[in-house]
Amino acid sequence: MSQEELPRWQTEPEAVVADVVAIIDPSCVGAVAGAVERVFRQRPQRRELARLLESDPSLLISGLPQVPRLVERLIRDLVEGGATGLVLPRCAACDRQQPLTATSADGRICGSCYNRSRIEDRCCVECGRRDFRGRDRQGRPRCRKHLPDQGVDPVHEIAKLLVSSTGLEPGVLEGAVMQAERSRAGRLRLWWALSDRPNLLTGAGAQGPQSVSALAKLLVDRGARGVVVPLCPWCNASTNLVSLRDELRCCSYCWAKSQTARCARCDRDRPVGGRDGEGREVCGSCRQTNPLNHRRCDGCGQMRLRRRRTADGGGLCPACCTNPYALCATCGAWRPCWFASSRAPRCQPCTAKARQQAVCAGCGQLRRVNNRTADGEPLCATCGKPPSPCDGCGKTYRISAVPGGRRLCQTCWSKHPSAKKPCERCGVVTRLFHRGMCPNCARDRSLREVFAGADGQVRPELHAAVETLRGLDARTVLRWVRKTPARRAAFRALATATGPVTHASLDAFADEVMADHLRALLVAHGVLAVRDEHLARIERWLPKVLGRLPDAGERRIVERWARWQPLRRLHRQPAHTSPGQACGIRQEIRAVVRLLEWLPEQGSSLAACTQLHIDAYLATGPTERLRIRSFLHWTSRHQHTRALTAPFYTSSLAADVVAADARWRLVHRLVHEPGLAVRDRTAGLLLLLFAQPPSRICALTRDDVLDDGTMLRLRLGTHPVEIPPPLDTMIRELVRHPVSKAHRLESGPSRWLFPGSRTGRPMEPVSMSRRLKALGIRPRPTRNASLMDLAAELPAFVFSRLLGFCEQTAANWSAESGGEDAPYAAHRARRAGIARPASYGDPVMAPRVP
Repeated sequence: MSQEELPRWQTEPEAVVADVVAIIDPSCVGAVAGAVERVFRQRPQRRELARLLESDPSLLISGLPQVPRLVERLIRDLVEGGATGLVLPRCAACDRQQPLTATSADGRICGSCYNRSRIEDRCCVECGRRDFRGRDRQGRPRCRKHLPDQGVDPVHEIAKLLVSSTGLEPGVLEGAVMQAERSRAGRLRLWWALSDRPNLLTGAGAQGPQSVSALAKLLVDRGARGVVVPLCPWCNASTNLVSLRDELRCCSYCWAKSQTARCARCDRDRPVGGRDGEGREVCGSCRQTNPLNHRRCDGCGQMRLRRRRTADGGGLCPACCTNPYALCATCGAWRPCWFASSRAPRCQPCTAKARQQAVCAGCGQLRRVNNRTADGEPLCATCGKPPSPCDGCGKTYRISAVPGGRRLCQTCWSKHPSAKKPCERCGVVTRLFHRGMCPNCARDRSLREVFAGADGQVRPELHAAVETLRGLDARTVLRWVRKTPARRAAFRALATATGPVTHASLDAFADEVMADHLRALLVAHGVLAVRDEHLARIERWLPKVLGRLPDAGERRIVERWARWQPLRRLHRQPAHTSPGQACGIRQEIRAVVRLLEWLPEQGSSLAACTQLHIDAYLATGPTERLRIRSFLHWTSRHQHTRALTAPFYTSSLAADVVAADARWRLVHRLVHEPGLAVRDRTAGLLLLLFAQPPSRICALTRDDVLDDGTMLRLRLGTHPVEIPPPLDTMIRELVRHPVSKAHRLESGPSRWLFPGSRTGRPMEPVSMSRRLKALGIRPRPTRNASLMDLAAELPAFVFSRLLGFCEQTAANWSAESGGEDAPYAAHRARRAGIARPASYGDPVMAPRVP
């Protein structure tokens, strides 16, 4: 039956009640809506009241004791508000217009009459007195004069009964009995049960009172012998048997399984969760999906099932009911937690992990129980909601929504018109994020919450950072705030700190990767000044590597050398530190640290080191040990050591070169294999054809691309070089559609030809080398082969200007390749300030790509 075919008392119960009351008593028309809202909080109560009044309006004026309780509550509230045309029902026993809270054979009665009837039924079985004090073993009432236990202390009797079988002291037994059962009547029942059936504490506890299982557990904890904690007769669970099923004690879960009925909507045997509009029993799932039980949510404004009431009488749906934030006692993350006000808050992921585990009936794996079959068998999350064909795309996915009877996956549902609704704040029609707000409004609200200080306000120093985050992609920021604990912790640290946001405050974060991403974002949007990041990393890394040296004096010497020699060179250079320079400085410092670690093994130290030690050290290790030359000369000049020296660290330019045919096979693959990524093909061809290292490839910008529509030129050195096809097409594709993980975080298109994952920064050379190696391209050998080929074909002067090398390096490569103009190039390199020949000003054609 559709909602249009349902009777009016089911769909509009408030209107039905107002219409019936208006006919009986027109004076209280304006007060009916408020009375119904105030007296009847539950929707089913209002529907039942509307059904009763629609079927028999005379209930409002009959005054009979058979009037239902719902009608009486409405009449009483309206009469107290001034209604005169309604009649309160009278008690069936005393005929007074008192609140009728009980029932009898003649009708509903008041509380006083009910109490009198109970006193008459509890007269003493011995003398008939009415001062009831308890019941005996047969359940008969007893008075104060004829007590059911005749003055016997049940705790003492139980202890005397169990002292021989358990081996515990009487005092210990009495304490356990008083803890297991608080009331005197319950202790009497426990004593009588243990006296009649001594095996209750040896495994048959399900046949006794409820306190038997609690007493058995307490006795076992105290070391009693022969005591067995009773198990549930149906599931064999070792828990408190608090319920009664078929005259046996059982756990609450097994009792709930026994209270099943055939659901009127889904036609399955499930626990009763409520009743539908026609009074039929339905399960909990069908009750939640029934539109009749949906109310307007005060958070999102949608018609949904309410889960929590608000202070003003409204309610919130499950999506708007978020737990308060707290520090989870299990994982230590700052998340919405259950029991947030207690000493042990627990977040939702930890709560899910703590769920019961069982063998899934679908896949047979031991997993957390997420669903159950119609027979009650456990199912995991995957088997409980198996994928099925989507009616939108036809692919097999998990179904996210069923609008209009069509089963749609997550992607198709996000594109469906029903998924887009107006935002309650800005009015934009889109797919809402939560609480009736679009992603942009939810982002602004979440940022205010996470950056708020102790006073609930955002510090003025953080306004620029907050405005920067507000300008980014909404869903990305929401994922940071709500789903990424490290980023949320960083935001909270900024909110609780003092002073402006600086590089030093970001360096204080424990997660260096996260702090670096946030720093790049703030630098790209002008909140922070640009900093030499590679130099800053070396300065943060230096204390860690120096900590390997046990001698404090040697640590001070190495630190002074590092700061006054290699780091000073980096500070004084006009440009920022390149990745290659940073790597070379680290290798130089590591070589020194390894030398100082090697000397104690030889029974020496830095002050006692001799040239024999240095020669032995260099002769027994790799050539990287030659990097200690600068350190030895510095310590000799400052009289920290004797006069020590080491040879220069040099490497052959063409020590590792791939064969020409192998290089051209790689070129052929990059040109003719379109399945590879465009940026990988472009970077590989720039390396193979123009000998550009990954550091220079990553540093290329859009301004280095000169394209007039007919010919594309690329500025690699001081003069642009013409790019042959199809490499020019690849570069144009990178300019039009740059590939970047951070494109949602940038205000405009990236200036880099190869943008990286951090906002405003190019791809790291290490990442570029890793991607090229995955294609079989080793950067160093293939670049050496390309340099050898180019140096043999081009004059050294043209070679240096074209590819961005200094003239001395170009001359060295020309000599290595055996070029005829090598002496001439060397001579040109030694002459400073010579004018460039005009013939070299035009773009030079690059090698033809096969």
